[in-house]
Amino acid sequence: MLQRLKISNFALIDDIDLIFEKGMSVLTGETGAGKSVIVTALGLALGDRADREHIRHGSSRAIVEAVFSVERMTPLYRNTFAEHITDGVFTVTREILKDGSSKVRINGAMVSLTLLNEMTSPLAEIMGQHSSRLLLDEENHLRFLDNFAGVEDLGDEVSDLFTKWDQTRTELRRTRSHRDEMERERELLLFQFKEIEAARIKVGEEQELDQERRILDSSRVLMESAARIESLLGGEEQGIADLIRLAGKELGKMAAIDATLSAQVKQLEDIHYELEDLRNAIEKYGSSVPDDPQRLDQINARLEEIYRLKRKYGGTEEAVLQALDGIRIKLASRPDTDALIAQLEVQEQQGREDYTVKALQLSEVRRKAAKYLQRLVVKEMSDLAIDSGQFDSEFICEEQADGVEIKGQVVKPNSYGLESCRFLFSANPGEPLKSLVKTASGGEISRLLLAIKAAEKRNNQRSHSLLVFDEIDAGIGGQTAVAVGAKIKKLAETSQIIVITHLHQIARQADHHYVAVKTGGRGKRVTITVDRLDAPGIAAELDRMVALPE
Repeated sequence: MLQRLKISNFALIDDIDLIFEKGMSVLTGETGAGKSVIVTALGLALGDRADREHIRHGSSRAIVEAVFSVERMTPLYRNTFAEHITDGVFTVTREILKDGSSKVRINGAMVSLTLLNEMTSPLAEIMGQHSSRLLLDEENHLRFLDNFAGVEDLGDEVSDLFTKWDQTRTELRRTRSHRDEMERERELLLFQFKEIEAARIKVGEEQELDQERRILDSSRVLMESAARIESLLGGEEQGIADLIRLAGKELGKMAAIDATLSAQVKQLEDIHYELEDLRNAIEKYGSSVPDDPQRLDQINARLEEIYRLKRKYGGTEEAVLQALDGIRIKLASRPDTDALIAQLEVQEQQGREDYTVKALQLSEVRRKAAKYLQRLVVKEMSDLAIDSGQFDSEFICEEQADGVEIKGQVVKPNSYGLESCRFLFSANPGEPLKSLVKTASGGEISRLLLAIKAAEKRNNQRSHSLLVFDEIDAGIGGQTAVAVGAKIKKLAETSQIIVITHLHQIARQADHHYVAVKTGGRGKRVTITVDRLDAPGIAAELDRMVALPE
């Protein structure tokens, strides 16, 4: 329940601090006095979107603070949000800044708007003209029925199962329609993989083969040059080595006469030995030069293979190997198309079965709940001065050949289940049931909304502990208004009720009475204030309301 509501610099409000209690509270005041501003502020505390236009002119920010008690909420609720609840209560603070941003705090700690909605949506509900408009849209009737039946969890499960099943169906259709394309792509990847893997490319191999090929291409030139060098150094004709040897003999004669030439003799001997070593090395190299045309053909073929793969896969040996790794990854993510289709068919069938079980279960619960809702709403309508009214729910299923069978009919599956629903209504005896949307008047819609909410309260003890009715009494008066007030009073036995009303018949049944007053004007700053009335104040306010035309 709501214990306290503080509003600062909001719309035409400077500062308001309201204390609320159990039972039925009404907020009255002249038209335009600002009653709906209080509801708007409370809506922010419950998680509605903020707007910088809410900030009072001349102020830098607006603040709404609400204190909620959760003593009547379920243990599951209290356990789920235990870290945000202190001694059975939590305080919500909404701060709206001029730049359009807003801050959300619970017990002083910054939280997300999503968390705030999760905490307050089971706790409180505001019903007003918007709620009546929801009832005037047949697409919302199923939501009203599900709220009554308390099947939100089962509905969420059906929605999740449908989403998973539908995703599998979509993937299966896509795979089937692209079977040939996917198979061609896989075959190409397999060909490329085998082509590169069979080549056994190694980094540096091309450079090694190119060097070997240059030698083979020039083998005869190398051998001829080696033979010529060998001949020059010491062949059959007089070569360099012979000349060095002769020079050594002459230098030896000179050193025998002049000992200072001994070093030069030694130097010439070393040159002779080095030339002999060089001649032997060249001779050995010349005999080792390969002359293998078959090997040259093999090298040329291998180099051509490497060049071809480089052109296809990136220009270098490293790029070819990287392409192989990439192809391997793609193949792993592209299983055999037929095998994939078979796997998806199994998943699709399992998804269909899982969805069907829960969807049929949801349908069964809805149909039982609809019968019970019909009985309760008819009784509630009688209490609300629609004595001979009739009410029922009509389920509508759309046929689909490959859909889900329910009660002998194959119907289209949806995320919300196997059927939609619309409410039927008749206010007069002898008149057939017709679409509520086309039949009920504005005043009847308001009472039907109240009847459905009362029925929901009787059927589902988990319903909201705070209910706010914002002028749902439009189009009624007299004894009908008395009946509506009595019904709201009855709801207040199990829920905290706050009612915004213009009708004295409803206001006089309240446990607590608040009045909104707008002051200022004619050049003075306009301000909305809200006061809680004592007994004389209540009498005066009721006299004012009685004096007004209904």
